[in-house]
Amino acid sequence: MTIPAPSVEDAVGVPFVPAVVLMLGFPLAILAATEVLHSATRRGSPLVPTLRVVRGLVLPALAGMLFVTAVWQVPAGSTAAKLAQTAFWLALLLALLTLVNDTLFGGRHRAGMRERVPKLFRDLARVALVVVGAALVWHHVWGQEIGGTLTALGLGGIVVGLALQEPLGNIVSGLMLLVERPLALGDWIVADGTTGKVIEINWRSVHIETILHEMRIIPNVVLYKTSFSNLSRPTRVRTDTLDLGFSYDNPPGQVKEAILGLLRGVPGVLPVPAPEVHTVEYGDFSVGYRVFFSVADQDEVLTVRDRILSRVWYVARREGLVIPFPIQMQYRPFESPSPREPGPAELVGRFPRYRQIHDAMAAAARRRREAGGAPVDPGSEAAVESFGAGEEIRAPGADVGRFALVIEGEAEILAPGPDGTERLVARLGPGDFHGVATGSAAAAGEHRVVARTDVVEVSIPAATMGEWLQGSSGLSAEIGDAIEQRRRAAFAGRPGTPA
Repeated sequence: MTIPAPSVEDAVGVPFVPAVVLMLGFPLAILAATEVLHSATRRGSPLVPTLRVVRGLVLPALAGMLFVTAVWQVPAGSTAAKLAQTAFWLALLLALLTLVNDTLFGGRHRAGMRERVPKLFRDLARVALVVVGAALVWHHVWGQEIGGTLTALGLGGIVVGLALQEPLGNIVSGLMLLVERPLALGDWIVADGTTGKVIEINWRSVHIETILHEMRIIPNVVLYKTSFSNLSRPTRVRTDTLDLGFSYDNPPGQVKEAILGLLRGVPGVLPVPAPEVHTVEYGDFSVGYRVFFSVADQDEVLTVRDRILSRVWYVARREGLVIPFPIQMQYRPFESPSPREPGPAELVGRFPRYRQIHDAMAAAARRRREAGGAPVDPGSEAAVESFGAGEEIRAPGADVGRFALVIEGEAEILAPGPDGTERLVARLGPGDFHGVATGSAAAAGEHRVVARTDVVEVSIPAATMGEWLQGSSGLSAEIGDAIEQRRRAAFAGRPGTPA
């Protein structure tokens, strides 16, 4: 009788071929998955999170299931086999969910879709997929009927729903907001007395960031049951208002023209719809005006309001408009008078190089006093003008028939270059000038002067300046040289420009 030789399986107690395949195949699979993951990471692929789940969960769970069923040969109906199979299918379900998320919302080019689909909807979709996957595993792996389980869950859900009415109400309200879509991420809303930008929509609430960069949490049920305003619908263009008051001595037509001119030069104010200024009331101390202006987005409202209000003071000062305010006057016997603001002649006198102009202005002031205080020629009067930082002192094509001497602050002369962009012609500081003199009338009209800081300047009519410069060849030559240098700088590089 021949006794058969013992097999390898009999010697080691486990199936040899499955054990060898698992022992060699699992490390190789992990190594291959690692290489694929590193390659995808270098390329910036949106599938990197899915590959991480496959390497870290799916492959180990598959190896565990094969070890239990093929190597260890645990019966298929045993609890250990079912647990191993459940772990594998759940890991595979997680990988599929990650793949769906990466495919729809992964990568920079899909950022817009990620913003359009609220987080609450994505969470609900994931929960639905998990429930379906868990039901399939429960039925096919554990052999349980889904109908009975759903009945038990339904009864438990009624009890849980009664106990959690308010949280569930927020979830249902959130779903209704998703269906109606009255707001989206990035919209500016006014809700529950708070104005802010929507930064998150989740299961329970909507998170908004206020103007002061505080996060306000508003429950979904509050938004669904009460009214709120969406400042980003139907268009993101936002119209805002400002209320201003000016003296009864200022004609409304003059005030409106000055404010409209200001609005046209403020960066951020849209030309369409055009800004408007309306007279709204005659108050106790002033005539009230309401300013309407539009900006491209709610984010710009505060910045543009600041620019407008900051420039109103300078425009009112230049145009002779008075902004009144209620005051109480108290007179004391020995109260010292308020300091007098320096006049044009005193301001020009700060710079020795313009001594001749100062003397001419002083002589004109003496003649004015001799004439009883009225100017000999109102058109020849020098004026002190103030401009705010960023304000346009002279616009392209504007009348340049005046000589402007910068007393305080800094400004720039800009001109269009060969490529259509603006180029810097000259930087102006205290003692520098602009205006009359930038060359020919056509060339001067193309220049633009912008205040880089608050600027105070003395403006003198060109004809008067010409009279005052007679007999001063040195100052005239110095001004002429500066004019010529700016002309060359403005026209450098243009075709057909003389050298």
